[in-house]
Amino acid sequence: MSAKYYNTEHIHPYSFDQVAHAIFQRYPNPFASHVLSEDTVYREIINGTTLYTRRFLTKTNKIPKWGERWLSGFRRTVPLLEESYVDTKDRTIVTYTRNVGLSNFMTAIERVEYKACRDNPHHTVAVKQAWVESNFYGLRSAIKNFGIERFKVNCVKATEGFNHVLEKFHRQHQSFRELGHVKLAEFQQRKDNLRTQYNEKVELIKEKSMAQLTHAKEAAKSAKDNAKETALKKAEAAMKKAELATSVHAQETEE
Repeated sequence: MSAKYYNTEHIHPYSFDQVAHAIFQRYPNPFASHVLSEDTVYREIINGTTLYTRRFLTKTNKIPKWGERWLSGFRRTVPLLEESYVDTKDRTIVTYTRNVGLSNFMTAIERVEYKACRDNPHHTVAVKQAWVESNFYGLRSAIKNFGIERFKVNCVKATEGFNHVLEKFHRQHQSFRELGHVKLAEFQQRKDNLRTQYNEKVELIKEKSMAQLTHAKEAAKSAKDNAKETALKKAEAAMKKAELATSVHAQETEE
């Protein structure tokens, strides 16, 4: 038996770093209503450069109208295993997804590789491949064709959904960046205001200090002048006293 194969390429108008940041947050989005749940069950770092992640997803299992007669008993949901490798050295992301239920009806394996676009480093190329096989006798070929056609439709939805998430993150980052700029401007303004207030206080302290120094100098000069004047008066008084004493002594001698 040979699986039916299909491959295609889609472009995400966002950088590889943006894609790597959002790769595990693709759901929910308005284009993925068929994805019912997602659970991360295992993670590890390989060789220090690659993040390996294993997740289980639950999606709706649409049955083609032509198969409802034979497939009416099949479950309407199907569990899937998603394994991914985020290689920070080679800057690639590879995801493998396969159904772990309803394998007798159809086995679908999807591989998607994300890498930076050669023509535009701000874009990311998603190379998508699918292999579909069926063991359902009598409808095998029809089921494989149905699986590939569904993959084609889901490829478009997956790209639109992921772009929606990437755009949402881009807007959030822009808002955070703008908020950061506003906060930085506010901080700078507060810093400038504080510096102005500090400089004004320093100038006021300098003025007060200069005034106090001038007052102290004037007081010292005044005290010095007063001291000189007092000393001069005392000297003059002493001289007068001495002169008086000399005069009295001279009179007593004459007598």
